[in-house]
Amino acid sequence: ENGAGKSTLMKVLAGAVKPETGRILLDGEEVTIADPNAARQRGIGIVYQELSLFPERSVLANLFVNREPTRRGLISLSDMEAQSHDMLGQLGLHVDVRQPLSRLTIGEQQLVELCRVLLENPRLLILDEPNSALNKRETERLFAVLEGLRRRGITMLYVSHRLEEVFAITDRITITRNGRDVVTKPTSDLSIPQV
Repeated sequence: ENGAGKSTLMKVLAGAVKPETGRILLDGEEVTIADPNAARQRGIGIVYQELSLFPERSVLANLFVNREPTRRGLISLSDMEAQSHDMLGQLGLHVDVRQPLSRLTIGEQQLVELCRVLLENPRLLILDEPNSALNKRETERLFAVLEGLRRRGITMLYVSHRLEEVFAITDRITITRNGRDVVTKPTSDLSIPQV
């Protein structure tokens, strides 16, 4: 429910908020995540519910913020297009990548946000209600992509209030209340009424 601490936990893992207590274990090792760059260096990517994109910049520019490939000291749009082509295709996003992001629907912008994070090859992908702006077809496509990522060994932390979705796509469920872990169990050991 709202106020349970989900967003705070995600922001701590993403390096956007410093924890007051507790510790973070990554691969069994205690780590400090001082800022978002440190999170990215550790392979943690996050897709926030609120878009963190630049509407007047091109789709390509939004996909490669602060990590644009260069050739002879100049930003290479052709390299950006080549690097993003397959991932955009997997997400079913077939748009003119040189157009301003603002020309896309909100659902398409959400997929651009996801693509931006996936292009960083995270090993932990945090998703805060990533389909809140997606229609049914886009949501199905998103879930197919997430299943492919799972098969590749990427761990995902998926936050959602939609319990039917949670039961359809997760291996394990954690319920939080007032910043505390109430229960963590395999999805197969729980039911929607129990949750």
